[in-house]
Amino acid sequence: MKPSTTSKNKKTILNISAVAFWILVWEALAVFINSELIIASPIQVVKKLASMVGDLSVWRSTLFSLSRIALGFVSALVLGAAAAICSARFKAVKALLAPITAVIKSTPVASFVILAIIWFGSKNLSIFISFLMVFPVIYLNLLSGIENLDKNLSEMADVYKISAVKRFIYIHTVQIMPFLISACSLGLGLCWKSGVAAEVIGISTGSIGERLYQAKLYFETSELLAWTVIIIAVSVSIEKLVIFLLKSVYARIEKSYSREYVQKLLGAEPTSNTRRPITPCAIKTENVSKAFGEQTVINGLTLTILPRDKLSIRGHSGAGKTTLLRIIMGLEAPDKGTVTGNNGNAFGVVFQEDRLIESLNPVANICVAGCQSVAEAVSLLNSFGLTDEIIYKPCKELSGGEKRRAAIARALLCDCNTIIMDEPFKGIDKDTLYSQVLPAVKNALDGKTLILVTHDEAEAAFLCDKEYCFEA
Repeated sequence: MKPSTTSKNKKTILNISAVAFWILVWEALAVFINSELIIASPIQVVKKLASMVGDLSVWRSTLFSLSRIALGFVSALVLGAAAAICSARFKAVKALLAPITAVIKSTPVASFVILAIIWFGSKNLSIFISFLMVFPVIYLNLLSGIENLDKNLSEMADVYKISAVKRFIYIHTVQIMPFLISACSLGLGLCWKSGVAAEVIGISTGSIGERLYQAKLYFETSELLAWTVIIIAVSVSIEKLVIFLLKSVYARIEKSYSREYVQKLLGAEPTSNTRRPITPCAIKTENVSKAFGEQTVINGLTLTILPRDKLSIRGHSGAGKTTLLRIIMGLEAPDKGTVTGNNGNAFGVVFQEDRLIESLNPVANICVAGCQSVAEAVSLLNSFGLTDEIIYKPCKELSGGEKRRAAIARALLCDCNTIIMDEPFKGIDKDTLYSQVLPAVKNALDGKTLILVTHDEAEAAFLCDKEYCFEA
């Protein structure tokens, strides 16, 4: 038996034991008090539950409350998500919603229930209260998730021109899903409890709340506890179902381009190379300057990079090498001067950071970025010394050198004519670099323009035929 399975079994046994302990405590209290009016025993509650199972009015009341509370939750989910997106985009919306969410979070549920009865009556009371209690939870959690989106991945998506659909699925959804799962887990329990409490106070006809109120009124303790068991069972079941569905979506995205799926694609993929070569065009910077605050990073730089040039850019740290690359890619605007030719080129980029989608494997990262051939992705990764076992692991489980090779492969295989590499080979051991990676990179660069920033003279000499040095 695997250690993880053993640990899971121990946890299950511990949970069951804890539940059994409290049932025994409950039974002991019932025996000690010896009054069903005050507390019914577990056996009496079970008998009451058994009699209620065949009662259609019980099912009608449950469905009545469930449908209304569910409507309140779905409304809060939709509007909370929309509000979070608007607040992340517009500061004015965030400022307007801040006092509202603060008031909702701090005001007692009973106050809202009384107001809702006055405004709407008791029939749809649970819809309003469920919505009101869950909206701040959904809104604030999703807003936090959106505000914490990795800006580096967004820049990567811009450079690789990843479509809006792929960006939403593989970048945004993967990062926001943990926040959404947390919000739903908290919100589902909260909306169910607050919705039923509202029904009890408002005595909503045909609801669980009405049945609870009647049980209390006539001192039917066993029925009151039986309804409590039903409420807990429905609440837990709905929460488990929703969280299971969300986690299934998350897992499905993470398993994109699994080994089995890639094997199917390889079987259906044409054997001939159908990639259409894209001719690069010249890139020119004219008197470009860039400063950050009072520090001038680039001052009056004029540079021409011809089609299919292999140019290495050298210079001390802080000289402006990375800034120049960002200006060429359009990620930074120069303070002075112009850049031409960059709009006519598609870029494959190795940033200083890996900027991989950590939950996806290397093959998926390459294909999401625009590679049309799974066979090419697998072949190049293998030529970099990455085994099939490695290339189907999530990138978060890879070593630094393995991630770096995946990022290089992504840049080389996307639909581009110009490759930009910013210190691309750091973290890769020298033996692997010179025996496997550099020869494969040089072969993949055929017909393309290369702009390489590196401090290593040997790397520059192997890949490049031109050099530009920033002045010290």
